[in-house]
Amino acid sequence: MNASTMSNRTKQRRAGGLTLLLYQRTLHPELFRINATEKVVRRGYEADVWLIDGGHVVTFTAGKNTLVEIIMTSGEAPTDRGLLQTIPCRGEKYYEMTAPGGNIRYMISTQEEQLTQTLFEATRHEIANYAAKRELMTFETPSTAEAPGTLSVLDIERRSDELLIQSFHLFEETQMVIKTQAIFEVVRSPVANYTPIAPR
Repeated sequence: MNASTMSNRTKQRRAGGLTLLLYQRTLHPELFRINATEKVVRRGYEADVWLIDGGHVVTFTAGKNTLVEIIMTSGEAPTDRGLLQTIPCRGEKYYEMTAPGGNIRYMISTQEEQLTQTLFEATRHEIANYAAKRELMTFETPSTAEAPGTLSVLDIERRSDELLIQSFHLFEETQMVIKTQAIFEVVRSPVANYTPIAPR
């Protein structure tokens, strides 16, 4: 493999990767191109879930405190105000924290895989069928001459004190599949301080 080919592959990986952003405040919908929405209301919390181009946004509010998870293709934060953490979703990552205010515990694991064309198509077909059968939150852009296709699926589990969200984001251009599993938990005995734990 020559240097030019390696350079192009590196650029493709960077272009296809996602970034995790965490905020301690609600973000305005106009910052994103929203393709699908869902609201979750439980006694202990409320959540707004958006599928955006190439990613998703989850706004989780418990009492007076809010934590926002953004998974997006652009590494640039839509705003710096209220930004707690920025983590590239490269390889496999695990991250957990207790948000400012102490009553929201957050955990996420991310997995990024770049597949062969054949395996990518098989994975895309499998995830699309799984989403259709379970009527999951889905947004798909078909491949055109102008732009390659994408598929995003969210599997949302609504518990009384927890919100579990599993996401699948697939990018045809780079044959990239990025999976995330996040848990937002209402802490009944709030922790006094904001305690981020470094990704591992």
